Amino acid sequence: MRPNLSRALQGVGMTLVSKLLAEIRTPFGQQEAGLAAQLSFWAAEESERAADRLVIETRATRELLREGLLLSGRARPAVEAALAAPPAPNLRISSLQAENDAVRKGLVELQAGIEDNPSPAARAFNERIWAELVESTKRRAFAARL
Repeated sequence: MRPNLSRALQGVGMTLVSKLLAEIRTPFGQQEAGLAAQLSFWAAEESERAADRLVIETRATRELLREGLLLSGRARPAVEAALAAPPAPNLRISSLQAENDAVRKGLVELQAGIEDNPSPAARAFNERIWAELVESTKRRAFAARL
């Protein structure tokens, strides 16, 4: 047997919703079981997509850092430090998240740095940063809803 975390968590959620929820007598207990089911569905979804999402997001962020370096102004040292952050040494979520956190910190600094730059190029680049942040938020949205 090959364990599949996503399927196992979906199974827990489905059991909570389809079998246990009706057996719980109090509204509070039903609410708690429903919440546990929802969390199980979310964990199932995130376990399936987390590595891919982090790799895509980190790649996009590094690209923005490289392209925005000339516009970064006072934030240049922070942007350079973020670009120098080592890649994740493996595909564990914790490693990918650490790399992502490092480059996202640089992106925050880059955005703050270009806010001081009144040039049209800086304004346009700030819009590109916001567009990636919107996409990042969409990547994190959950499809599973009760």
